[in-house]
Amino acid sequence: MSELWLQVGPAALALIVVAAVSAKLVGTAPPWLLGGLVVAALVSALGLTAAIGTLRRNWQRAHQQRAELEQRCAQALGEAADAVLSIHLDGRIVGVDAHAPELFGYTTAELSSLCLDDLIQFPAPEEGHQASRPASLLPDFGSKLDATGLTKSHKKLALKIVSVPPPLADGSQVWLLLWDRTGLVEANRKLARIEFIAEESPHPIVEADLAGHVTFMNAAAERVFPDLLVLGAAHPLLKDLPALVERLQTGRERNLTREVLVGRDLFEQHIAYGPANDTVRVFSFDVSDRREAFRDALTGLANRASFMRRLNRVAALAHRDSTYAFAVLFLDLDRFKILNDTLGHATGDALLRAVAQRLETCLRPNDFVARMGGDEFTILLDGVRDQAEAELITQRILDRLHGPFALEPKTVFTSASVGIALSTVGYDEPLDLVAFADAAMYRAKTEGRARLAVFDTAVDGRAVPGRLF
Repeated sequence: MSELWLQVGPAALALIVVAAVSAKLVGTAPPWLLGGLVVAALVSALGLTAAIGTLRRNWQRAHQQRAELEQRCAQALGEAADAVLSIHLDGRIVGVDAHAPELFGYTTAELSSLCLDDLIQFPAPEEGHQASRPASLLPDFGSKLDATGLTKSHKKLALKIVSVPPPLADGSQVWLLLWDRTGLVEANRKLARIEFIAEESPHPIVEADLAGHVTFMNAAAERVFPDLLVLGAAHPLLKDLPALVERLQTGRERNLTREVLVGRDLFEQHIAYGPANDTVRVFSFDVSDRREAFRDALTGLANRASFMRRLNRVAALAHRDSTYAFAVLFLDLDRFKILNDTLGHATGDALLRAVAQRLETCLRPNDFVARMGGDEFTILLDGVRDQAEAELITQRILDRLHGPFALEPKTVFTSASVGIALSTVGYDEPLDLVAFADAAMYRAKTEGRARLAVFDTAVDGRAVPGRLF
């Protein structure tokens, strides 16, 4: 009805005025003058109607452009922020973008019925500052403010807020750009806890890159290993680190455990790899007090108890991962009893120490060697692809032991026989593999010594006490 009046109202009004004037002039003015007044009135009425229509169309176009501009601005800001709220200065929520319902857990209609205080807790105003309206707590345009958001489920959000004026603003509203920093805040708190634990730990904790360059040492590490930064990858603590990392990078194991000697102190290490930043973290525990319990007093190698701990560990890994395999070697020096009786026990002990040192130099970083007693040694090949690889490593050991040993005042020659038991052969207990390798070693001796033999159930099964194959 109002649109119809805007179109015909001015013309009707002009005609009424003309009619009234004409009535006054009837009888006193000539007919041509009355006719001219009517024509002039009609022309004026039509022009006024057209002008009003133009103004109306311009107003509608401007209103539409303003709405479109606000929509585009809100969309652009919404893409930059996690959510956008349009707030009246009295605290009412008068508009939200598409992301606000997802952030706070309310529907758009529910948000429009709330006030700002229902969603956001602002920091308390400074002393002496009276907040007469919510807008007085908001940051100045363009500045940032940290506040706490409240979701429908009463979860608290850590928000970063920036206020901006709406386009074509009349001063009655403000737009709030919201960034949800809850995850970042929690991550920072967790990181702070981890850093505190690492720094205050009484045990040495060291981080290094893949090349062995130290990137972090806690206070305990600086105290226990004062030369670590100088020696870097050459330090005993980081010995063979790249090879160990390569093993961790396969994803088969999340961490590795080993023992290292630093001077006269024995440390148990737990090594973890962080693929996100290619960082290796080494946790070290001084276990020197148990060194006698797990170390061979004569050679300094691991003893039988230590070997069984390591064997049980890799057997558990093989049980979890069917693609992982390992091998147990049982090594016995040939004719050692004759040499010991002929040259004396001192020379025999010196030879055992020299053999132990040579074994350590020809094994891979993740392999493990122990002295079982007498002239018998066991070796754990931690991770082998197949029998051929196990034989290749074993032959390298035999070749290294075949060389002369310079034992003052004599030079001694010796050899060894080695039995190999692969984890894929099938066993009830990890200790069975030691017995299998022992049986294969005796076959190697009977076949001429200074050689290797791989356990074969059909050939060696009868030589294993208590086993029925």
